[in-house]
Amino acid sequence: MIIFDLDGTLWDTLDATYEGANKIVTKMKIDPISKEQVTSGMGMSFSDIAKHYMPKLDKETREQFMEQIITETRRIILTKGAKIYDGVNEVISKLSKNYKLGIVTNNNDEYVKAFLKVANLENYFNYFIGAASYNISKGDAIKKILNENNIVKGIYVGDTKKDMLETEKANAIFVQAKYGFDKDLNTLYAINNIKELPDVINNIYSS
Repeated sequence: MIIFDLDGTLWDTLDATYEGANKIVTKMKIDPISKEQVTSGMGMSFSDIAKHYMPKLDKETREQFMEQIITETRRIILTKGAKIYDGVNEVISKLSKNYKLGIVTNNNDEYVKAFLKVANLENYFNYFIGAASYNISKGDAIKKILNENNIVKGIYVGDTKKDMLETEKANAIFVQAKYGFDKDLNTLYAINNIKELPDVINNIYSS
């Protein structure tokens, strides 16, 4: 089974997230969020990214605003679209013929549904978990999907150090998307383009 991260792995929503975040904080008359904050926040959990964006606010308030940011970002994506990485549709279609496919993101379920709709990939993924919808970690979400499918040798494809660490917690195999937000991780398996993934997957499962 192959499970995918979203941001920095299957698509790039940096501009939409930046726009959505600042629309909400402007409305609430709090400090603006820089593009560097948005970039460095990719891969963080829901609670951590809320604190990263709005460190001066108390936990309850900033997480309420974070929910609004996610909703607004999703609206922007569904209205304007997002950058799906070149080759994603081709690779997902190819892999789905031989493997079960899943998605695990720190965002919520509605964010995953927005991706599937925009990318026109709704029929290819067997399972997905938006960890923020269940208040669990990405590692626990990965483990949940693998356990429910009795998968011993699961693979998680992600782009950040946090993804790598959460994959290790889930006892899965990590494949780094080096074109994403973290470039220089010390990983056994890595791809520079999503089109390289089928060969890497074949290598893992044949070893």
